[in-house]
Amino acid sequence: METTLLFKTLVILSGELFLMLSVCFYCLNKARKAYESNSSFLGLYFRGAVNMKGQLDLIPYGKVSDTFPKKMSKKINEDDWEQKEANTQEEVIELLKDGYFHVTKASPWIIVFFIFNTITLFGTLLAVDFFNLGFEIGLFIFTLTSLSFGPLLALIMLEMDENDGFTALKIVLVVTMLTGFIGYSDFYSFSENKIFGAFLLIALLGLLLFNLARFFISISRPTVRAGAIFGAVLFSLFLLYDFNYIKQREDLVSNNWETALEMAFILYLDIINLLLEILDAMGNS
Repeated sequence: METTLLFKTLVILSGELFLMLSVCFYCLNKARKAYESNSSFLGLYFRGAVNMKGQLDLIPYGKVSDTFPKKMSKKINEDDWEQKEANTQEEVIELLKDGYFHVTKASPWIIVFFIFNTITLFGTLLAVDFFNLGFEIGLFIFTLTSLSFGPLLALIMLEMDENDGFTALKIVLVVTMLTGFIGYSDFYSFSENKIFGAFLLIALLGLLLFNLARFFISISRPTVRAGAIFGAVLFSLFLLYDFNYIKQREDLVSNNWETALEMAFILYLDIINLLLEILDAMGNS
């Protein structure tokens, strides 16, 4: 008996999400152990704080230089920082009193994971959508993408509050199940509505321009949060569209593992972007 395209897609998607979350939780657990033993993990150290709910919140930070001179910086205004060097411990103390902070060493591992994940992400896109390199090669590159994103997601969660990160994961799970049920039930053909599709593309372009503008101009936290909420709603609508698109492709021609891999990758991108937007909204609340 032939399985449905949705079944094949969910098998691949659930496997990739399981791998990504397993690596993420492993990194979070290692970060907690590093905090408890006062050691480092992936080149980072961790401080312990308590959030408003009384939960432990780990705060990652880089290692301060052990030798002099030590670089220290102070924020002058929204865009400018002043940097000085302290040649003795007494100078360090004076600069700390004056509002300066230690310039810490960045973790090279985070940069490595980011570059590798970017390469594999575009590699998966090329393998499944453009060059059709085959199911095995596409799945292998897709798996590398999921594995390399796990540490990055863990760091994002640690930078805000990993406890809020767990809440965001629960929200994404509920939204994905709800949009999957509505989209696949096909009581309305979202993927065949050209106006709805055009709206999604225009809204996505607007969201990309907004996030790009954040690199160049100062935007208030409430505005950033509003943009993130808009992004979360947008990618929820993308999930509706894509689950419905799977329903429309449920025929003998499209019902194969190659098509399932393509659809799983599309849903994966929707879910990851939905998660990132929710984390952004919670981090700017």
